[in-house]
Amino acid sequence: RKSTFFFFMDQFFKNMLTEKALEKAKWYCSFQERCKQHVINRLIAWKVEKKYFDSIIEKLEDDDFLNEERFAEAYVRGKFSQKRWGKIKITAQLYQLGVAKKCIDKALQNEINEEEYKKTLHYLAEKKEAQLTSETAAERKTKLFRYLASKGYETDLIQEVI
Repeated sequence: RKSTFFFFMDQFFKNMLTEKALEKAKWYCSFQERCKQHVINRLIAWKVEKKYFDSIIEKLEDDDFLNEERFAEAYVRGKFSQKRWGKIKITAQLYQLGVAKKCIDKALQNEINEEEYKKTLHYLAEKKEAQLTSETAAERKTKLFRYLASKGYETDLIQEVI
């Protein structure tokens, strides 16, 4: 049985560790948008006890260091403009990170212009088709379809482009 002094010291030490973890998490979230899963992975790497995860994440959300909607919008904007991913691939990746469906839908709607989306799909199709010169027409169509599907574009849009 612990004495009162050791119990107090034990509580003080745990509070100090969670405060330090919270400060590190604030720093981690301050220079790039993060999702809860990113923060949890970082807390695990810092060897923070799991029982403190919820309170740290809640505090980060209260202080607006962590915002799922903002993260989803930044993620969609970045993956579409930089990597030219389609909506299916972006959605799948966000689901994997544990982002809520309503946040994903809102981000896709706000960040991807439909006209720009179709232009990007056409650009990718033309670029890939230029690389496919030695195959038969059927093989080119198949490879082009697979490539565009792997980038996360919808089947009906791909067929429309092909």
